[in-house]
Amino acid sequence: MANPTPEQQRAMLQAHEDVALYWYIDHKTKEIRRKPLTIIFRVLDFFWKEKHTVWQLYRWLMFRCSETDMMPLRTPMQSDNMPIKGFPMKYELLNGWTIPTKDLKHLKNGPLAAEGLQQIIVPAAVGWPHLLERIKQFAPIITSFAGLTTIVTNWSAVEKIFSYVINTF
Repeated sequence: MANPTPEQQRAMLQAHEDVALYWYIDHKTKEIRRKPLTIIFRVLDFFWKEKHTVWQLYRWLMFRCSETDMMPLRTPMQSDNMPIKGFPMKYELLNGWTIPTKDLKHLKNGPLAAEGLQQIIVPAAVGWPHLLERIKQFAPIITSFAGLTTIVTNWSAVEKIFSYVINTF
């Protein structure tokens, strides 16, 4: 295998930095989990869910495997050499490692299979599913913008409603 180019090295380093902000490894339960979010990040997550590709998670895990707290443990994920036809890059969880179901929604661009290739837990988004994923990503922003636009354009009606509410109390 050829050495990665400087551009590929930068992409791998960026993937490690991005994923490290949001994910952690729970050694007790052998789970790869999202970090608990602060209130500000929960609000931001409501409007724009930070999603990482399975490749980014894989690169971060491979980096983490070289750190001292992970060295005694077995590799949690492998790439390629698996019989999932039609995809050049495929990933599988190994050695009893899992990702909680609620955290799987923050991953995209699989396929990522559970151990033993029994189930695809993060499907590959190609074609229409990829387009729908983008629409779902922008939906809260568009809905909020539409609501604010409606309020601003009908401000006189909003003021009347507030004055009626205030006068009733």
